[in-house]
Amino acid sequence: MEKSEQEREEEQGGENRMKLIDEVIKDENRIGIIGDGAEVTWAPVILIEGKEKNIGTEELVLINNLNGNKILAVCRRGYGRNPGLSKERYSPGRAYARVGELPSPSRESFDFDLSVIGEITGDGIRQNKLIIAPRSEVYMFKDKNPFELMNVDMQYEIGYYKDHKEWKVPALVEYIPYHIGVFCTTGWGKTSLVRHKIIPLLTKAGYSVLIFDWKGDDYVPEKMNMPVYVFKADEISEEISEILLKEVNEEGKYEKFAEELLKNMDYIGYTPDSGVVKAFKRAIKKALEECLKNKKKNGEELKECLANKAPNLLQEYTNYRLDDNKKLLKNYINDENKSSFDKVLKHIKGDSDELVKVEDIIESIKEKGKIGVVDLSGREKDEKLKIFLNIAKFLRYKMDVRKEKIGVALIIDEAPQYCPHSPKGLENDTTNIISDLCALGRSYELPVVLISQGMSGEIGINAAVRRNINTWFIGKIHPLDREEAKKLLPRVDLDFLQSLDVGHFYFFGNMSPSPVPLLIRFEIVERSE
Repeated sequence: MEKSEQEREEEQGGENRMKLIDEVIKDENRIGIIGDGAEVTWAPVILIEGKEKNIGTEELVLINNLNGNKILAVCRRGYGRNPGLSKERYSPGRAYARVGELPSPSRESFDFDLSVIGEITGDGIRQNKLIIAPRSEVYMFKDKNPFELMNVDMQYEIGYYKDHKEWKVPALVEYIPYHIGVFCTTGWGKTSLVRHKIIPLLTKAGYSVLIFDWKGDDYVPEKMNMPVYVFKADEISEEISEILLKEVNEEGKYEKFAEELLKNMDYIGYTPDSGVVKAFKRAIKKALEECLKNKKKNGEELKECLANKAPNLLQEYTNYRLDDNKKLLKNYINDENKSSFDKVLKHIKGDSDELVKVEDIIESIKEKGKIGVVDLSGREKDEKLKIFLNIAKFLRYKMDVRKEKIGVALIIDEAPQYCPHSPKGLENDTTNIISDLCALGRSYELPVVLISQGMSGEIGINAAVRRNINTWFIGKIHPLDREEAKKLLPRVDLDFLQSLDVGHFYFFGNMSPSPVPLLIRFEIVERSE
């Protein structure tokens, strides 16, 4: 039976990979021998004399395993050893050093710990299951690209490997919806990585992109290498999405308005799910229905009507501290900004508005590859969070109720502002909805990219949100994140991690072609006019 074109291509690819291995396993590329104590996923390599000058940490190497397979691995922690200089006992070597003479190098050796990426086969890289035999020879790649051994699509790249600009590191784009985290200290390149590598990767993979720019200066058009649509915070409507309102009956609309007003009034100082808050909501809902029977001209009239009616209706739904709560409710309504009541009237009257609505933002970027930036600068924190919540609720509705594929990647810069370690007030709502978007996004093509200086604890993001991240980019970390980095980056030297140069990131997780972290770099591509 004649082979298909795809089968012939796969066969040719396998032959090319085996040929590449043969070209690497040569004497001039040999750097060392596997030492004692090797395992399936880890092995020590003893470097041949002089090779310590040619091979450094994080270099990729090939192990010709005497147990019968070829293995791709990465050099992690390095050691220089000389028993004659041991601090545990006095020796002639230490005596030489004490008088300023160079001790003998005859017993000196240099080692690296190797972290196994996988077994090399004609079909690509797969999990290694054989113990790595001591005495197995280890080779460096020099001018050969080890990523060509992986049998993955090289058109989707996320940067280059370490110091090898020609070694492009591929990304597995089918795992983009499983969400991405980018972490490093201030000024070490996380925003540049997102601008110049992650966003182009997302658009090339067919996603539109919506960026929430907390400061309003990280994703402006002049800093991007592609066209963007900017939506200023003061041009975005904070109203409930028209589409969400059309899906509910009249009674449901009033309930939503009552809920929004209560949120704006911080639930009158109670916890949102308490019984008394439910009573407040029912009283406000009924007061809205009564007030809006007589058409009000503006938000001030509606506010005055609610302040008079809602407290008196409260007794129908609760007796708890009734007099105190009636006063509280009246005071909160009187203190609430008139604009909150204007918005309710606009929805009821169906007035046209020059402000950009949520559905308009999503509609304007829905074409594949388009990029929108929500510029949140110039607003108070709670106002920024409300804009985010309104957009997030609309997206959640489209996925959870309408079962629609979204095709938009959300990029949330300064993520701890939205989902901090210990959320308070509106942060509880934004944290919960980000978790919801992540849970739904895997099925409905809405990947979330979270960008933060810290990973966990007081400087990081909420643990419930962090658990949704399946692809990680970690640059130079804050000292408070050492323990978290130790869990995420086993066998990586934490001191080396904390001294990484600007623009260096460990890339690992679902989108990586390697089961162990890879050290990547990237070049900034300037936008041509």
